[in-house]
Amino acid sequence: MRNDVNLKALTIMDPEVLRAQDNTVRYLLSLDPERFLFEFDRVAHFTPKAQQGYLGWERSDGTNFRGHFFGHYLSALAQALNSVQETSVRMQLRGKLMTSVAGLARAQEAYGKLNPQSSGYVSAFREVALDEVEGRPVPTSQKENVLVPWYNLHKILAGLVTVYQSVGTFDTDLANQALVIATRFGNYVYRRMAQLSDVGQMLKTEYGGMNDALYQLFELTHDERHLITATYFDEMSLFQCLAENRDVLPGKHANTTIPKLIGALRRYELFQDRTLADRFLSSAEKEALPMYLAAAKNFWEIVRTHHMYITGGNSQSEHFHEADRLFHDAAIIDGAKTCETCNTHNMLKLSRELFKVTGDKQYLDYYERTYINAILASQNPRTGMMTYFQPMGAGYNKIYNRPYDEFWCCTGTGIESFTKLGDSYYFQDSQRVYLSMYFSNQLELPALNLCLNEQVDRKHGNVVIEVQAIDLNRPAGTVSLALRRPDWLQQRPTIYVNHKAVTCNDHAGFWNFDQLTAGDQMRLHLPMTLTIDQMKDNQHYIALQYGPYVLAGNLDQYEMMDDRPDGILVRIATRNNLAATTLTTHEDWPTWQQALTSEAQFDDTSSELVKVRIPKIEEQIDFVPYYQVHDQCYGIYFQWQQVGSVEAKRHTRMLKQLAEQKRRTIGELVNFDNNNAEFNYHLQQIASKVGDFRGRRYRQANARGSFSYLFDLTRTKSSSLQLVLRLHKQDLGRTLTVRFNDDLQADYQVKISEHQSTDDRGFFEVPIVVPQVNQLGSQLKLTFLTDSRSGARLFGIRLLTVD
Repeated sequence: MRNDVNLKALTIMDPEVLRAQDNTVRYLLSLDPERFLFEFDRVAHFTPKAQQGYLGWERSDGTNFRGHFFGHYLSALAQALNSVQETSVRMQLRGKLMTSVAGLARAQEAYGKLNPQSSGYVSAFREVALDEVEGRPVPTSQKENVLVPWYNLHKILAGLVTVYQSVGTFDTDLANQALVIATRFGNYVYRRMAQLSDVGQMLKTEYGGMNDALYQLFELTHDERHLITATYFDEMSLFQCLAENRDVLPGKHANTTIPKLIGALRRYELFQDRTLADRFLSSAEKEALPMYLAAAKNFWEIVRTHHMYITGGNSQSEHFHEADRLFHDAAIIDGAKTCETCNTHNMLKLSRELFKVTGDKQYLDYYERTYINAILASQNPRTGMMTYFQPMGAGYNKIYNRPYDEFWCCTGTGIESFTKLGDSYYFQDSQRVYLSMYFSNQLELPALNLCLNEQVDRKHGNVVIEVQAIDLNRPAGTVSLALRRPDWLQQRPTIYVNHKAVTCNDHAGFWNFDQLTAGDQMRLHLPMTLTIDQMKDNQHYIALQYGPYVLAGNLDQYEMMDDRPDGILVRIATRNNLAATTLTTHEDWPTWQQALTSEAQFDDTSSELVKVRIPKIEEQIDFVPYYQVHDQCYGIYFQWQQVGSVEAKRHTRMLKQLAEQKRRTIGELVNFDNNNAEFNYHLQQIASKVGDFRGRRYRQANARGSFSYLFDLTRTKSSSLQLVLRLHKQDLGRTLTVRFNDDLQADYQVKISEHQSTDDRGFFEVPIVVPQVNQLGSQLKLTFLTDSRSGARLFGIRLLTVD
């Protein structure tokens, strides 16, 4: 097992990385903990110290995610205390953290006095929210307006655990206070789980990484109740499928799924301590431990191989879709919703733990790719604000959160990411220190009286590592160092040790240097080359990479401030329809590929790290590192095409058809997730369920059940509308009744017969003329009902104008 190094021993010196950290620290200090605590106090019947809470996802009214961001805030403050060097800033951070933890303590104590049967509960919403997701009946008048309560509570518990882990060595009072709150909350969850009659019902609603947080709590307390509670949140059927290396991801909500596997791996890691395993696990449970590791490893490999874009990001509209159909997700459907930034944050957490367990370098290669091209790319260096989605296609811009009235999930993971930017630069075991990342930094090894000073010229791929004594008056020890050989390195590097050229054989992907001591120096040149990434479902839909840097084409600044609503209070990018989406050449593919590597023109005078003009294309586009693109329309993936080819003509026709469909589309729902996507259309349901089938999500009404959505018509002047429903032939004989604006006289019944024409996966579409459009007003309510048997599964809804 490899271990983390102490973040307090690491000093970041790379100017761009340091700026990103400073941006986030300033943002943390601008936030008021008491405003986050406003709803915690109200739930505890404690008079809030703030006059009002924050808005956005933390709002009191409307569908919300109250409490989630405050949990991230706890984690970020604690991590920043380890990362920041300036004493005055550290004191301010500590003050914010003390207020936050003390506020949770008072709310927990006040709630426990009023509700002794629920002692330990601490939350920004009432317990009825948990009752509902656990399947208990809740009167409509008593329901909470919180969408995913266990998800929100996970962030609080994880934040408290992070506080203890991060500040425990230098602020024991604050750390112990956080641990007491977490322990009491863990005890509450144990009592609650013990009363569940159907664990599966609870697991249907996103619950974040509750298993991971509870395993970490158990590691601190060794309280068996916390271990037992963690297992309630282990989705064993998913783990077993993944351990068998089955890709069951299509259709699943990505950021719901990734934390589950982090928790599975945490269980495996935890019980590599044989003493702990012998004390708390049965023989059968010990024998089952490899299954958790296999599930995590296979999941990671499936995502990397079949669901990952060049940046390391994944998902479209928050979901995994069919394997190897990323062109479809980025270009055919809504390209503004690729690569949810939360997913990259959590995939990095999984990757670093997998490396610690296995020592396999591939996890660090992925970490570097995603750290640079998805995490660093997610923050606006001018404002410090962060992205939700990162469009992979061409013609989009990045949309960043507003600081005080949105508080998206990706803003929460963002403030965590940018307060632990150095957490995977190094790892260590009993034999050596592993250097993973090539960014300027300094690491102190106090036990050896040594300091590693790494200076990196990232523009030219030059690295200098000097071993120095911390205290010149004390003897220095020796250190063995393993440097990661990057997977993007295609040419032989040059390596000097104490000014002498050496030839290093790599061992499992690392260059090993043994018995280094004060005064030793290593110099490396890591030559970078220009490479192409091709989509599996469209070999000519391509992206470019130079060394570790994914390149984006700078397009223009047309309507750069434009955005559009999506989900609950989320804003996403618009697409500039005038922007280039193609790389057009008169050469054939092999000739053009060869010209790319031999004739590309690099501008060494550019302020960007890299600036390159691609040869033999008609479009005039400069390519620069994607992570450095901000306030700019850009493209990562472009469609390569040869002038006059059949492929180019087919692509042009496809784009025209897509543009026409998008022009006519008023609203579209394809992610039936019982979450953000559906509640954006004001979901109401009675006796219905969601699921996934052949890579698509669906909602299905049970016997005599129903569900409904509201579509906004204010932006259309058309007097005729068409509704298109996506169904599947496997529901042969089932029906689904559509009701328009609660008008029973206008009911339309769809019955699935064997005569429907389907695509190659059995899906088909049913067009329906919407009646009485001129009387519909500003909204169209669509209700889907069934009779005495469950209805046909609904896989998609599209509402179109009819010209």
